[in-house]
Amino acid sequence: MFIGWLTCIPAVLLPHSPCRSTTANAPANRQMPIASVVSSNVKKKETNMSIDKETCELLIDDYIFQLDEYDEINDRAIWETELSQLLAMNFSIDDFLENLYIQTRSNDGFGTGLFYDFEFFKRDNKFEFVFICRQPNKYWEGQWGLSTLLSTLADVIKDSPDFIIDNNSLDIEDDWKTLEVAFQLDKDFEFKEIILKYSKLLNDLIKRTELILSGAVWRKEYETDEKLFCTEIIFPLLRKMDFIDVRFNHGVREYGKDFTFSEITKFGNLRHFAIQAKAGNLRGNVNSDIDEILGQLDDAFTMPYYEVSANESRNISTFIVAISGHFTENAKDKLIQKIPQHFKGCVYLIDRDKTLELIERFWK
Repeated sequence: MFIGWLTCIPAVLLPHSPCRSTTANAPANRQMPIASVVSSNVKKKETNMSIDKETCELLIDDYIFQLDEYDEINDRAIWETELSQLLAMNFSIDDFLENLYIQTRSNDGFGTGLFYDFEFFKRDNKFEFVFICRQPNKYWEGQWGLSTLLSTLADVIKDSPDFIIDNNSLDIEDDWKTLEVAFQLDKDFEFKEIILKYSKLLNDLIKRTELILSGAVWRKEYETDEKLFCTEIIFPLLRKMDFIDVRFNHGVREYGKDFTFSEITKFGNLRHFAIQAKAGNLRGNVNSDIDEILGQLDDAFTMPYYEVSANESRNISTFIVAISGHFTENAKDKLIQKIPQHFKGCVYLIDRDKTLELIERFWK
């Protein structure tokens, strides 16, 4: 989603110009120096922050940034900056100014396609971060109505322990629909780490919302209960994808085959598949499920299964590992490296995210 660490641009003194009276997005070509750069070779340091009210400038250590707006009556300052600058910054809760609001924008909505604006500030000795969705209904081309999507998403977020949402967060009465989603921290933070973590969490909730609107509801129990994952998600999903002879072996695996099913190819022949399902994440550590899967690969392909409806034995040509969590990196690497050469291209991995994509596409 984001580019790697940025290097520090030499400090530049900005002209003493007055602040704008209204908030606007920072021009695309605006360049500013970067403060408190983070890298693997630079230790985090404390920052000193202050505001020069006469010049309308924000001072961070030895760097000067032009503020976009300063409200003298409420003593509220707004600094709009490019996302690339913030990705190289860290912030101290002790030194951060109570009246400072930092705002930025992402061209891809931080990977969500909905929440393009983001701001953060300090209140009651806590950082508060806000993802902001402002979408015009006139140009919305989503699968569901914008009001329906945002109101359902708001309900999903209310049940999430990671975010804060209240009755004022959602406004779908006007042509421009708005939803604000917040979270809090009470410690110092690196901006890149925080934005990556919480944008992914938010994107997961959006996928869950789309799943609900598609007619399927992802339950937390799927990540611990393998049979529930199989019977309520995999089995109906395969049917909706128009596979034929879909069989769930009810926990009695035929050489690693929890599911067997087939499809008619464009050549008019039958192609046969098998799925081995697992609940939760899959890791590649010693004595892991990965070793069990690898140990069953040869039998899965060489040992036929019996299809009752056709009264015949069948051999699979594709083996799928479907899990309700995620594959760790070492699990993926271990599978890719240890799959026998003659099976490469015939083994596929499907995790929760891929399952959600399939549900969104086929679960009508």
